[in-house]
Amino acid sequence: MKLLARLRLAATLENVPRAVDCVRESARAVGFDEQMQCRLQLATDEACANVVDHAYQGLEPGDMEVCCCLDGQTFVVRVRDWGRGFDPGAVPDPKVTAPLQERTLGGLGLYLIYQVMDSVTFTFDPREGNVLTMKKRLPARQE
Repeated sequence: MKLLARLRLAATLENVPRAVDCVRESARAVGFDEQMQCRLQLATDEACANVVDHAYQGLEPGDMEVCCCLDGQTFVVRVRDWGRGFDPGAVPDPKVTAPLQERTLGGLGLYLIYQVMDSVTFTFDPREGNVLTMKKRLPARQE
């Protein structure tokens, strides 16, 4: 696996755009078009905002780390934190087709991440931290 970028910063809302920009630049460098770069930005923004809002809720902000790698023909984004873990299976799927007044608050960020990415996995370890790994296949090369 080839490391493209690694950025470790305080898990604050002010730092989320830096993490998003890091992913966008890496995505551009490996050949994703503008539309997919925006989608990858969205997934990263949601992932980092979740770290800020949930992992360190009620605590001093800790760190988050964003890594971009290339694994063959797959672009990999890892978002790591050392805050609280959570059970992604406990987050109900949002009712995206329901009228606005019938929708519940929350859960849309994870839904968007799953829609954008080809693969999404979570690992939780008290020493190694919580890691969200998001993968997206590179576009087929046009010959």
